[in-house]
Amino acid sequence: MSFSLYYHTLKFLKGEQLLFQVYYKVCAKVRRLLLRKDDYTCYKKGNPLAFNALPEKYTAYHGDGMFCFLNLSHHFDRAWDDRSQGDLWRYNLNYMDFLLQPEMDVQEGLAWIERFIGSIENNAIAADPYPISLRGINWIKFASLHREELTPSQLAMIDTSLYSQCRVLERRTERHLLANHYLENGFSLLFAAVYFRDAAFWKKARQIVTAQLEEQILPDGAHYELSPMYHCVILERLLDCCNLLAVADSSMFDGMEPLRILLHDKAVAMLSWMEAIVWSDDTLPLLNDAADGVALPPAVLREYAKRLHVEWGKGTLGQSGYRHATQPFYEAIIDMAPLGVSYNLGHAHADTSTFLLRVNGGPLIVDTGTSTYNAGCRRSYERSTRAHNAVVIDGEDSSKVWGAFRCAHRAQVVIENDGPDEYAMKHDGYRDKQILCRRRFLCRENAFEVIDSVEGMVSCEAIAYFHLAPDLQILSVDSCRVVTDRAVLTFEGQQSLQLEQMEVAREYNSLQESQCVRVVFAGMLRTIIDGFK
Repeated sequence: MSFSLYYHTLKFLKGEQLLFQVYYKVCAKVRRLLLRKDDYTCYKKGNPLAFNALPEKYTAYHGDGMFCFLNLSHHFDRAWDDRSQGDLWRYNLNYMDFLLQPEMDVQEGLAWIERFIGSIENNAIAADPYPISLRGINWIKFASLHREELTPSQLAMIDTSLYSQCRVLERRTERHLLANHYLENGFSLLFAAVYFRDAAFWKKARQIVTAQLEEQILPDGAHYELSPMYHCVILERLLDCCNLLAVADSSMFDGMEPLRILLHDKAVAMLSWMEAIVWSDDTLPLLNDAADGVALPPAVLREYAKRLHVEWGKGTLGQSGYRHATQPFYEAIIDMAPLGVSYNLGHAHADTSTFLLRVNGGPLIVDTGTSTYNAGCRRSYERSTRAHNAVVIDGEDSSKVWGAFRCAHRAQVVIENDGPDEYAMKHDGYRDKQILCRRRFLCRENAFEVIDSVEGMVSCEAIAYFHLAPDLQILSVDSCRVVTDRAVLTFEGQQSLQLEQMEVAREYNSLQESQCVRVVFAGMLRTIIDGFK
């Protein structure tokens, strides 16, 4: 990769990220040279908790060593760091969410914990902070839910390994990454602090959680990485922490009440944002890195919040930059957002000015989705501008996404009109070409219009993409119109129009064939979507 690509990626990082990138690499090298290994024999007695009713997890373990994560089924072959199904699959295995699925027998769950403990020193990712974070919470929940069924020796076995792992986590919190990973580190240490009644864990957890919640939850309640899926993942963990402090001894540590209030208030804000962003059928729009079947559904999160006596209302979409326009025949999600938090755009796509449209409750214009995190052609495509309902100039992305999780140059957005009948924005994603892109969305009762203009002194090829839902039937196509069984798309100002075959993903590792309308234009393009059926 070029120096420019690295420079325009690294320049947005925080100083502490760069510092800890170096620090952790040096520490790891020193440990290897000195042949030091993590000690997993440190014991501290845990205190299982009487949690309020926890939400059920997705079923991932199907018995006889067969696991299914991310729509990939694979038999456990004694290797916890098996990479044959990809890195994200093996990470999911190591999270051990399956311990909490409704049909998990306590003795079988315990057997999997024993198996993990017995292999921990040969597991290449056992000491990775993120898996430790999620696994630690799951073990604490498991030990607490089955506290009457586990013997003292079994609990001691869990506590020894768990406490040792939490000590590793305390030393290696992901300050080199920050964002959702660092917040998850803090949540896990909070669980460990209460479970082990450990003041050191409490001090660090309180510092991380307090600072990161204030930074990561925007004033409108959105998580700042701007992925509805990760928003709901963080929301679940936030509700878990509300649950934790509700059942904990309030006199255990100083500052428990202020933290309890903060957790509650942020949960209310996140629930309110979720209510504002969900489609009318209560599903999440798949923006940035997002897929179905990962986060708990909105209905489950609502029920969990109600059991914890958390009350909320429908919020507004402000600082997140998303807008939800609703008319009698359709609803649209409009993206006038920045890419996300500047120092971590790992889950961002080059999707500035994209939109999604549903007609009479069914999808019409969709996002290509996220099917994989594995670096390669598919990952690059799904993050690209042409994989979204946006304008591509000279075949280039509006923001330079690269690798699996990196971003160099990024488009800057200015909102020029903020609804409710008209939303307008401009972005400078092609400023190196001296080109400015403008897009207006007109929300009429019987029509939805998108007006694109490309302004600049340099001639260019402008292509607008409109990705159609997989189940859509195309009835006819001519030089300026696409007629479907749900609506009619009419184009004014086009130079050419064609349909392209493509694939979309609502879940990981699951692609559906569909079609995309590719419209070449110069200067200005007006797209009218009406004729709703």
